[in-house]
Amino acid sequence: MGATGNGCVVKVEPTLKSYPDAAPNPDQTKVKRGTQVQWFSNWTAQMDDDVEDPGEVETDSDMPEIRTQQDVDRHARQAPAALNNSFTNLITYLTGDLDNSDRPEVFKARALMVWLSIQDVDSKEVKRKEGNTDTPEGYLVLLAQRRTTYSTVFLVLCRKTNIQCTQIEGICKAGDYQPGDTDLGGLCTWNAIFVEGSWHIVHPFWICRCIVGRRTGGWIKLEAGGQTIGKREEAAIGVIKNAFEEYYFMTNPREFIYMCHPTEERWQLLDQTVTQQRFVDQADLSPPFFGLGLVMKTQDACVYEAENGEAMIKLEAPAKNANAIDMYYEFLLKEGSEEHKLEEHDLLSMESMPRLVAMIRCGERWRIRVRFPVEGTYQLRLFGSPNRTPLLRIASFRLDCQSRRKECIPLPIDPKIVGFGPGPSTERSGLLFPSHRSGQYPLLKSKEMRFTFHLQEEVVRTLHVRTDLITSRYVNGQFVQHSLQSSVKTEVQRKKREMSITCLIDDSGEYALTISTSKTESSDSYNNVCNYLLSSDLAPNKESNYVRFAKNNLRKVLASDDNSRSDKDVIEDIQTALEKCRKQHVPEDDEEVESANIRLQYLLFKIEIHDAKLRENWHITERTVRRLQQSRFAHTFRKKIKELSEERDKMAKKREENI
Repeated sequence: MGATGNGCVVKVEPTLKSYPDAAPNPDQTKVKRGTQVQWFSNWTAQMDDDVEDPGEVETDSDMPEIRTQQDVDRHARQAPAALNNSFTNLITYLTGDLDNSDRPEVFKARALMVWLSIQDVDSKEVKRKEGNTDTPEGYLVLLAQRRTTYSTVFLVLCRKTNIQCTQIEGICKAGDYQPGDTDLGGLCTWNAIFVEGSWHIVHPFWICRCIVGRRTGGWIKLEAGGQTIGKREEAAIGVIKNAFEEYYFMTNPREFIYMCHPTEERWQLLDQTVTQQRFVDQADLSPPFFGLGLVMKTQDACVYEAENGEAMIKLEAPAKNANAIDMYYEFLLKEGSEEHKLEEHDLLSMESMPRLVAMIRCGERWRIRVRFPVEGTYQLRLFGSPNRTPLLRIASFRLDCQSRRKECIPLPIDPKIVGFGPGPSTERSGLLFPSHRSGQYPLLKSKEMRFTFHLQEEVVRTLHVRTDLITSRYVNGQFVQHSLQSSVKTEVQRKKREMSITCLIDDSGEYALTISTSKTESSDSYNNVCNYLLSSDLAPNKESNYVRFAKNNLRKVLASDDNSRSDKDVIEDIQTALEKCRKQHVPEDDEEVESANIRLQYLLFKIEIHDAKLRENWHITERTVRRLQQSRFAHTFRKKIKELSEERDKMAKKREENI
């Protein structure tokens, strides 16, 4: 150790013989998941220049006790620069008071990581200094001169804090990586720490540094965010900045294996390991994908081959929060990939570009259908987030089309972020319990199709609805939209709190049924809240007579307009109808069975709310509030939750006064 010669790269022994064997965490409840990271709402990657100025550094006499993660982070960011001259002084400051904290071992490692994340390694002043391995300052200089790595510095800090830490080498999907790349470049390094009885993954570089504004060139962006683009995506190096990316501290190995693959198989920390080839081939999923709880339902691959000029990707989210998720995409064509046809082909005109990708929602599932009018190599980038929060990239796929789709007609409309199928916008407008949960249905030619919604109590009196039926037609060498509004009939029954939409279509093709709502009759105030795609390309599912009878019975129960029946009677009817479906082996993920179960849960919650109000018991009220907040009906029952919360607080205050 000590001084190092110019240009000499500093390394440390990656692991020690005394360390425990690498093995998966036996207690999976202690493994952090992406869903436990606050990706959305008030969350953004915390940049060092976004952190508030701590002001004066607290002295030992006025330092508050450090117990929580927030305490640890705040304390680490306040470390005086003078401590960088001594490992002993720095580590004593960062970890000396953590033995009585909530998670001593984890918080010690975290304090080191937070401190490292705010250090200046970009200034010319730091780079001109002489690096050494005797002090934290010396290592920071080596880091600034690129003579060591964040992984090595973290390794040294951990070992001087008596935290068992190993360094791992492997390949990563990072930097200029594009879906389908097979050459992932040189090796990168990260770490694993042994805390709380098991090994946990930490990627110091990805925690501490992020690149803003980086773009890979070589693609023509056809569409993004509902806007036609048709421009080349210029390459940009981007700017590297300090950050603190929470996700990469003690990352779930099952998620991390989508980003990094270690040279030594044991450091995957998985029961079922993944080969390097499988790692290269699997889907390019970003951390927010796991933050939303999404899973792939089609092949777990980064490259999809089009069949008959069409590709389909399917995703699924947890049932309780799926209806709060918005999803959108960017669609790109690789430069030099039949570019001359792009310029000549009418289907890729500026008007039709955003109508090649259909985002079709069915409850907690999405089907992303892509149609290709010309051969080529494409890229589909998916973005997602809870409703009304910024969209983050969740996945990217390469789509290869060797044979174009015949008669590739663009979608009748560009539905933008609303997509096809009931979603967050539908529910927020007050339209609940749709009779049709999927965004796409077979067109029943010359037969009446009926769609119904239950109206939320708050909008019954003020809701105004407009519907339209739109198709694309080829006129004078171009596709134009054609409205068939006269083929749609909408009825709002305010007493029954129901809205019904019926449409009758005589010709084959693909049609978009659009639903827009407003609280006033002003033509400027209507917002699109739901769309359905009706296509003669789809064939109705074939079902036995017994299954049809059971499902028809279920539909009648759900469509019953007998307002004299109590909620308990309706619950009993739904349960009976569902049991008949089960006897006929109708699957639980059948769309109509799922709709019935959702209505059943809603009615059961109504009874629970009523019961909580009558009992006036703090424990019962608190339990009901928590169950509602964690359910898929949190928005629907938001006023009831507020009322119950106020009652709970009153009861709590009364209890305190009586003690």
